[in-house]
Amino acid sequence: MRNHDAEFAVSPTSPEQSPPGSATQSDNVAAGTLLDSFSTLSKATGISMAQYDAHLAVMGELLASILAHLPASMQADVAGTFRDRIEDLMSLSDDISPPKHYHSALLTEVNRYLNALR
Repeated sequence: MRNHDAEFAVSPTSPEQSPPGSATQSDNVAAGTLLDSFSTLSKATGISMAQYDAHLAVMGELLASILAHLPASMQADVAGTFRDRIEDLMSLSDDISPPKHYHSALLTEVNRYLNALR
């Protein structure tokens, strides 16, 4: 005859089974590890965004410089084509509106380049 009780191991209770306020040391360690991971991810994201912003700023300044050196007739043609392309781009969001911060940044950049073409 086998001892069936020996086949079952006692497992710790899950967070759902634990009474409120009875956080174990392993729960605190897990929360600390999660917080550290979140902090690392946030820092990496911030660094990446700063690098991306710098990249875009340099590209924007280069493009504005190039546009300023085009002949006036070519600037007018580029401005017309640019307006048409921006209108097409903005029509893509007719069904689903982009976040207002995106829309505002888009219009700011459009106006920046249209001003460079004047």
